[in-house]
Amino acid sequence: MNITPPTIHLNGTSPQELWKGYEAAYDAVRAAQEALGKIEFNSRDYYVQSPLAWDKAQEDRYEQRRALDQVEEYLLQHLLAIRRQSGI
Repeated sequence: MNITPPTIHLNGTSPQELWKGYEAAYDAVRAAQEALGKIEFNSRDYYVQSPLAWDKAQEDRYEQRRALDQVEEYLLQHLLAIRRQSGI
């Protein structure tokens, strides 16, 4: 993933402040991924809608997990860039 990370410099936000913000967001996304994984997800809750509902629900769930994975990677790349620039 190509990101445009912030540049650490004397007139900018401190590396510690940047780290704190990105780390909090990263932890929140990881918590959301874990919580989503714990939701009961079973075809018995969908079959009454239509024969295709379960397949659609699985596709929807996959899309949401993928979106969270992309946000996690985005935040991780920021953390790594901050670490490279500042040695945190």
